[in-house]
Amino acid sequence: PPPSLSLHPSQVVSLGDNVTLRCHLPRMASRIQLCQDQHLTPCMDEYEMQDVVDFYITTKREHAGTYRCQYQALKPLKTSEKSDPVELVVTDHSFTPPGISLSPGGLVRTGTNITIRCWKKDYGAAFLLHKDGCSAALQRQHPDDGGMATFTLFRVTPADNGTYRCSYLIKGYFPLLSSPLGDNVTLEVTPTPAHPDARGGEISAMVGNGLNGFQHL
Repeated sequence: PPPSLSLHPSQVVSLGDNVTLRCHLPRMASRIQLCQDQHLTPCMDEYEMQDVVDFYITTKREHAGTYRCQYQALKPLKTSEKSDPVELVVTDHSFTPPGISLSPGGLVRTGTNITIRCWKKDYGAAFLLHKDGCSAALQRQHPDDGGMATFTLFRVTPADNGTYRCSYLIKGYFPLLSSPLGDNVTLEVTPTPAHPDARGGEISAMVGNGLNGFQHL
């Protein structure tokens, strides 16, 4: 069976951060290899007999990419299939963050579809929608010709309560190099009352400023 690969402490990190890619093996193996799909960095190998192997990276731009691991067993001498892919998104703070808007604004009923738009002309190859407290992006969308991407949250409920921000993947050689997170929009969701004839819950939608609410772990 193939191994599994996990990323610690977070899928989204800043340039210069330390990252651990952990390969979990279903059996003891004599050789474990970690490779990037984009081949911008050399593969990494470990030759100790073990069933969990950590690969350590201090991130540079070329480390932004998709990774998989595989192993070689001794009996029988055979190379495993590759693990499922793990994406490492590296944030470059030299780029300016995107703008963001939310529609409809004000108070909206529970069950309404919410639209979040993010924009940054010229730089964005794709836009990512983030929710504070989640290490991975919620959605990814390509921009239109005007540099705007549209995200939809369908039939929102109290589970959607939180603060949302956008970033964009930067056009160019490094496929998962990202801008910093931009300003935020916040959904405050009111639960639907228990009485069947009562008015449904509502959501208060507010736009905020600042980049400090989302933590790069």
